[in-house]
Amino acid sequence: MDSLTWNIKSKGPYELKLPKSKTTEKFYISALKLTDIPQIASLLGPTNINSIDIHKNLSMLPNPYTLSDAEYFVNKCITDYTKSLQCNVWAIRNSNEELIGCIGLHKFKGKYFVDEQDKKLFNDDGYEIGYYISLEYRSLGIVSSAVNFVCDEIAFKELHLDYIYGNAFMDNENSQNVLKRCGFKFVKSLKNALEKDGEKRDVYWSIKERPIQ
Repeated sequence: MDSLTWNIKSKGPYELKLPKSKTTEKFYISALKLTDIPQIASLLGPTNINSIDIHKNLSMLPNPYTLSDAEYFVNKCITDYTKSLQCNVWAIRNSNEELIGCIGLHKFKGKYFVDEQDKKLFNDDGYEIGYYISLEYRSLGIVSSAVNFVCDEIAFKELHLDYIYGNAFMDNENSQNVLKRCGFKFVKSLKNALEKDGEKRDVYWSIKERPIQ
């Protein structure tokens, strides 16, 4: 992959700035590569009990998650990189370069089932940020650091986006707290906005705007 994507913008690796009081280990984000496939399958697969929480809080992940799902995801990301010459999904990596999570900027595409009044608040050309991390690496500030970097250094400075959506299920307080710490402002609760495992769930909708220069 590296020989094919040397000219991809924003592929990293980028070292994350973590609170020193939390850990002395270094963490990074960088473009996905084919060798990440077994790591993703292991992290999200049904034999990993830590994946239960990730699946509960992400609407789009297949469940159960298989090796084929990981292969499709990584290959699609690499295809998107090479078509756009821009990295939009990154692996979160530990100091051993092992994948421990993912973060990405995704086209909004009006996927939320909102009423006509709510639809006026959304811009289908907008982007939202999504992320997950292994349970054993939480509460270290890794995700907050990754969200801040992707928003401030890539979305606003590199892509010149005016704003980014941040969304989480209403019962996912951890993700909501990440968004708050990263400067996202709560807009409203979207009732029955997403369906997960046959159940309509409310969504916490927030937005972060590019700082005025």
